[in-house]
Order: sequence, then structure tokens, then C-alpha cells
Amino acid sequence: MWRVTLTRTSPADGEAPPQALSIGLLLVILIVAFEAMAVSTVLPRVANQLQGLSWYGWASSAFLLASLFGAVVSGLLSDRRGLALGAGISLGVFAAGLLVSGLAPDMPAFVLGRFIQGLGAGGLGALPFAVITARYPEARRARMLAAVSSAWLLPALVGPLLASLMADHWSWRTVFWGLIPVLALAGPLCVLPLRAPASAPQSSAEEPATASHPRTLWPALALTISAGALIEGLRRADLPGAVMIGAGLAGTLLSARPLFPRGMGRLARGLPSALVLRGFAAFAVLGANAFLPLALHELRGLSLTQAGVLLSVGGVAWTVGSWVTDQLERRSGPESRPVRIRAGLVLISLGLGVTALSAMGVWPLWSAYLGWCVTALSMGVAYNANSLLALSSVPAGGAGRLSGQLANIEVLMVALAAGASGALLARVPSLPTAFALAFGLMLLGSMVPWVAATRLRQV
Repeated sequence: MWRVTLTRTSPADGEAPPQALSIGLLLVILIVAFEAMAVSTVLPRVANQLQGLSWYGWASSAFLLASLFGAVVSGLLSDRRGLALGAGISLGVFAAGLLVSGLAPDMPAFVLGRFIQGLGAGGLGALPFAVITARYPEARRARMLAAVSSAWLLPALVGPLLASLMADHWSWRTVFWGLIPVLALAGPLCVLPLRAPASAPQSSAEEPATASHPRTLWPALALTISAGALIEGLRRADLPGAVMIGAGLAGTLLSARPLFPRGMGRLARGLPSALVLRGFAAFAVLGANAFLPLALHELRGLSLTQAGVLLSVGGVAWTVGSWVTDQLERRSGPESRPVRIRAGLVLISLGLGVTALSAMGVWPLWSAYLGWCVTALSMGVAYNANSLLALSSVPAGGAGRLSGQLANIEVLMVALAAGASGALLARVPSLPTAFALAFGLMLLGSMVPWVAATRLRQV
């Protein structure tokens, strides 16, 4: 959804952008990545201290739905007023959300803070890719993209552990407040270089066909509101809740139509099926990731630190899976992508099943680490192979639009997964039963991509 028309110029080949810009971009990625890894770790403590377990799902869903809309708004601002303004506003809104969450006296206020964070994070998530395209010479883009990807590894390794230690020794609120000084450092480094004009024109062939169009604003807003109504309806057990479910479901389906290609509902061959595959894989794995620390804490008695280690294992395993895909792509070529996707999807479901049985106490605790490692590693393999397959199905000029669609289907489906699992925690009196149903829902979702994988088309 973060779709930017770059009318500014880009550096001539060989001319490096300011070093401050590179440092600022990497700091932004580190902040967003740390926040993503840390919040899942401390959410059980937040919900317990603020006595808001029934709002647990909203803490993730509000952030994700807001990021979808925030990406569109930030993209439009960047199109019309320049990348510096879009980046500055996104950073400011994200910081405001951190402050609201850290000061929250109750769970609804915390959810509001998460919503504000999401509005800012939507713009920050794609900022590096837009800036790299606009301000880095062709010869330096691959290196900078690799640096951006690597910036996720450190938060995956230490983010959950550091967040749990901060919550144990000080307060979960410091997890949010502690990022604000880093934002204050990253902001000028990132924004000020973007205010200066670049030095050489960008050829039309290099312009990403990702122009943000005002017509995407209203469908994105409608999708955010409709999906939010659906999630809230699932959480309620009254007549207004039933009305919200019906209206939210209808609104979600209608508002999604302008944002995604036709044929997704019937699993049309090629890109529609690739998007469905990505969406439901994210629904299953990232949806389970949203409540897995809480399940281990409540059902197996793990501390936040111990639960955080599991998330770190998953983050590293996903990175390793992405690396494995890159190596297999070089050795086997694109012809092996469908095989890698199908094998990865089967292992995702098996890993989720092992993790669920361990979290529920059926199997030993160590098997949860094994199961989640298999799930995340397989996700890294299947996810990246599916993305490459999807990119091969569109012309070069459509790569930017496809990137937005891939990001949006992921955000939407993870928000729905977090909302559905949160609704089960809110409405089912028995926590073990609620978690069993939530794991079952994620497992069911992980099997939908099996069907979608048979409809992929190699190009």
C-alpha cells in the first residue's frame, strides 16, 4: 500500500548518498523491528497489569490495521510534498503512539496508543525501499537492501530478551519509552538529508510503478474500519456484535476489491493464488506468534524471558530460511520454487502442530522450541519462494504495485488472526480451551495455502 511516485532525482551511479541517511535508515529499521519483536513478549504482562485480557487481540490488530491505512497516507504525502515530509510525520506519529502506550492507565488507552503507533509504522515500514530507490545509485542499492534485511536480525536475537529484562527489572512501560530517544536521534539523520535535492535525474525506466493514487485512500480507510468492526464484533457476545460481524465482513470484502487482483476468492491461477497463499501463511504463523508467549506463560508457567527466547529462536530461524531460499535459488533456479513452497507449507503445519501440543502440555516443553524453529525456518523458505514466484508473474513496471499487495494481504490477515484469537480469549471462559481453539484456527489457516499452492503458475 505504500506506493510512491518518485519525482525527485537520484544520485548518479557511483555517487554515494550522505552517510547520515544510511545510518538514519538503519536506525529506523532497528526501531520498527525491535518494537515488533518486543511487544509480543511484554503483552502478557501489559494485559495482566491493566486487567485487559479481553482486549489482548486488539493490541496487535489495532496496530496492524492502522499501519495499512498509515502506509497509504504517508505515501500520498511523500508523492505530493516529498519523502522528507512523509518520513518526518511518520516518525512523529510513531513516537506519539509510543508515548501514549507507555502512559496508558488501562487497556483501551493502550490499544489507542498501539493504533497511533501503527499509523506511523505504516509509513516507516516501506520508507527505506522508497529512499533507496530514489537516492541510491544502482550499484549501491543491493548492498543497502542487504543491510536493511540484516537490521532485522539483531532485534530478532535480542529484542524479546531485552524487552523481558526491561519489564522484569523496571516496567513494561520502559519498552515503549526507551525507543523515543532513539527516534529523536534517527529522525534528523533520516529526514534532513531527504530535504536536499538529489544530484542526477532518474530515468523513467527506473521509476517504480508504485504511484500512490488518491483512489486507494478511501478503500484503505474502508478496509481498516470494516476489518476493525469485524474484529470487535467477534469479541462481543450481543446483538450489536452480530451486526458488526455481518457489516464488517461485507465491508471488508467490498473494500478489498479495489486493492487486490480479481480471482482471489476462487483461487485463480497465478498471482491471485500467490496472494492467498501469502495471506493465510501469515494468518497461521504470525497469528500464532501474537498469542504464543501468553499461552506459554499461562499454560506452562514460563516467564516473559523464557517465552521471549522462543520468539528469538523463531526470528533467527526465519532469517536462516530466507538465506536457504537464496542459496537454493542460485543452485536450482526458479524451476524448483513450487517444490520449495509446497514442502515449506507442509512443514509449517507440522511445526505449528508440534508447538501447539507442547504449549498445551501434551508434549514436553522442549518440543515447543523445536516446533517453532521448524515453523519459522519453513516460513522463511516458502514465503520468499512465493514472493519470487509472484514477482515473476508481473511485468517490471508492476513490481511496486505487487509489493504493496503482498504487504497488505499480510497485514490484513495477521490483524484478523490476532483479532479472532483475542476474541476466543475474551469469550471462552476456560483459558486452556480458548488457546486450544486458537491454535486449531491457526492450524486450519495453515492448510489453506496447500490448496493455493496447486494453483500457482511458474513464469
